[in-house]
Amino acid sequence: MRGQYIPFSPLVILRYYGLDDMENDIFEAATTNLNDVVTSICQGIHHWPEGRSTLNYKTLLPQVRTLDKMVSANLLPTTHTSTVTMERARLLHWLRHKTLDIGNYIFCNVWHIRNNRRCLAFPSLITRICEMSGIDLSHETTRVKRTIQIDRIGIRSSELHMPRNVASSSQGPIGGQGNVHGETEPAQDNLMAEDLHDTVTEPTLASISHELRTWRTSHAVLEAQIREIRDAQVQEAESRRREYDALATQMTQLLGYFNLYPPPPPQ
Repeated sequence: MRGQYIPFSPLVILRYYGLDDMENDIFEAATTNLNDVVTSICQGIHHWPEGRSTLNYKTLLPQVRTLDKMVSANLLPTTHTSTVTMERARLLHWLRHKTLDIGNYIFCNVWHIRNNRRCLAFPSLITRICEMSGIDLSHETTRVKRTIQIDRIGIRSSELHMPRNVASSSQGPIGGQGNVHGETEPAQDNLMAEDLHDTVTEPTLASISHELRTWRTSHAVLEAQIREIRDAQVQEAESRRREYDALATQMTQLLGYFNLYPPPPPQ
């Protein structure tokens, strides 16, 4: 970036967001069966719709809808929330059953956009890391000729050997070795954590709260319906018991009548 090498790896991303470097599961979308996905995240659906590449948002379970809001705002930024793509559906299924290495997930999403017409993912994250590494982005952007070949081996090496102090690291950026100009001051650690809040907008938080309230209301209605059904079953059982007792009484009386007045012998 403008003649300087910027370290960019899963560990750098975790440090930026103020997250601990824990051993979480690395997302593998290709290994997830779509039928298992819809069974896990949808209501009453056990097979992915044939010939479709998306799911209707309304078919998701209430708790998965809330999770989808968070995923759409942070991990797979999108404004198209009325449908759920295969990638997002697989991620929702993954999050319901496993942990997620957020640093690796974001890193892979940015990496796979290279030489692609898709919009750049996580532009605010990339811009902020560049600024924290001493890059002045206040003036007009100019193109800088790339002098080092970017390869996957260099990226993997950067992931494995990234030190705790990102700013003072001698580890190279994507594709090579280099020094980072400028140091990260301790006060900027708070900025890393605070910037994570900016990725979730107020409307998104409001919609999540609305979804939670809707889910709680639906849950209360279901509980009331279950209680009504149980009460009706108890009343029906009590009514049948009374009918049985009445019939048993009648049979007893009838048997007593025949004992008092036996039928005449046949002629």
